[in-house]
Amino acid sequence: MQLKKFSLLISIMLILSFTFASEYDIINKELKIEGKFFDSLSELEKIELEKDILVGYLLNLQEIDPKLSYSTLGTMRNYNLIQQFCRELGYYLKKLGIDFVVFGNLQTSNKQSENPQEFISDSPYLISEVIYRMIRGFETSGVLPVIIVSSNDNKNAVDSLLLKCGSFYSYSEDLKGVDLIFDGELVHLESNNFFMLPWSYGEGNLREKIQEIINNTTTSLL
Repeated sequence: MQLKKFSLLISIMLILSFTFASEYDIINKELKIEGKFFDSLSELEKIELEKDILVGYLLNLQEIDPKLSYSTLGTMRNYNLIQQFCRELGYYLKKLGIDFVVFGNLQTSNKQSENPQEFISDSPYLISEVIYRMIRGFETSGVLPVIIVSSNDNKNAVDSLLLKCGSFYSYSEDLKGVDLIFDGELVHLESNNFFMLPWSYGEGNLREKIQEIINNTTTSLL
C-alpha cells in the first residue's frame, strides 16, 4: 500500500514538473543542444550556467516589477524612457548570463481580450513604436532582442515595425519560418545567423527607471 502511494506521489511530481517547467533546451537543426531557455528568472538564479552556451529568457514584465505590463508601456508617450528602461533591464539580464531576451506582442488589444495587461495598444503604430524602442534598448545593453510573433499579429503593426528597424529576430509557438520555434518541450534554433552581441552597457539604475515608468503612467492617467 505504501509503495503504491509512493509511486502515485512520484507520478504527480513528474506531471507537475513537466507542466510547470521553466527551463528548456535549445537545439539546433542537427538536434544538438546549443543552450538553455528560461521563462523564470527565479529558476535561472538557482543554477550555475555552463560556460559558452546560449542562454535565453522569455520576458515577464511583472516578474521584473508587479506594476509593469505591456499595457503600462502602451499608455506612455515617453518613448525615450521605454528605451532607457530596456537598456537597464538588458544590462541587468546580461549580468545574469542571459544572451537574448524574447518579448513583445504585435496583436492589437480589444474588449474581448482575456488579459488586457498583455497587450500594448489597439493602435498598430503605437505597438510598433513601443516594440521598436524596446529593441533599441536591449541592443544597446548587449542583449539580443527577439520578438514574439503569431498568426494573430496585426499586419499593420508588423509592417510598421519592419519599416522602423528593417528586420528582427523572431520567436513563435505557432508559425514556421522564424528564428526560434518553441514546441512545448524544446526551443528549436532555426537560424544560421543568430549572432550574440559582444558588449555590455548600462548605468545600473534599473530600479530608478522602473519608478519613473510607474510615475509617468500614473501622471498620464490623471
